[in-house]
Amino acid sequence: MMGIVKINILVAIVMFLLSLAIFQKLIKHRPLKNIVQRHHRQLDKRYTDALSASNRWLQFYYHQREISQIIPQILYYLEANPALETIDDAIAYIDNQTASSETYQNNLNAFRNYVKQFNTILLSTADEQGQPSSRQISFVTLNDAPNIWYFGTDSEAPKVSELDLGRAAIYTLPTSEGLRITSNRLKVYRTQYSFSDVAAAYQAQVPGYMESLSKAEKEREIIFAIELESARIDSRLQNKEITFIK
Repeated sequence: MMGIVKINILVAIVMFLLSLAIFQKLIKHRPLKNIVQRHHRQLDKRYTDALSASNRWLQFYYHQREISQIIPQILYYLEANPALETIDDAIAYIDNQTASSETYQNNLNAFRNYVKQFNTILLSTADEQGQPSSRQISFVTLNDAPNIWYFGTDSEAPKVSELDLGRAAIYTLPTSEGLRITSNRLKVYRTQYSFSDVAAAYQAQVPGYMESLSKAEKEREIIFAIELESARIDSRLQNKEITFIK
């Protein structure tokens, strides 16, 4: 009897593992994939209002700066450091601190994963009179530096003069999970790259982009870089800012 029981248990375990493997395969294909996606949409619809409401409470503005992520640090330093007498003193002190290499590397790896979900941004610039304008552009990353984004533009395009002024801000359109990246602390500048230098990156990261340009257009492209000094990552469940070490 004990032998039969052990065999039954072993058969049950094997059947469970096989069923789990089959389910994991099926969940990636229709119709089960559609059922799972429909369930996720129903959950989003049911809880989006509550998540959005709670998300608003995660933001706290001081002198037009969102400081929710550093409030615990502000309170700590004001209490622990007698030389810091005001909130502004504490914020300036925090801004001048260099994060540990381990923390920075973790933030960099997390940001790298965020960036992989995007290949287009809304780039806003302003002309010499301060008149703003925005356009959607495709970008790529190179050399494992997730905070430096490269994009090409026609050398004769009107926006080139605006880009040379360096007044810019970026915004990514939200993903289905509400994830978006924004920044107005950045540098925009021309690079020494030609389009051929970034062609492989465009081919891998922006499907269809290479085919959309003629040979003449590729030859006229100027490659600009957007170097983020810091970036804001927002979603339904989080709000945080990452500062990049130069």
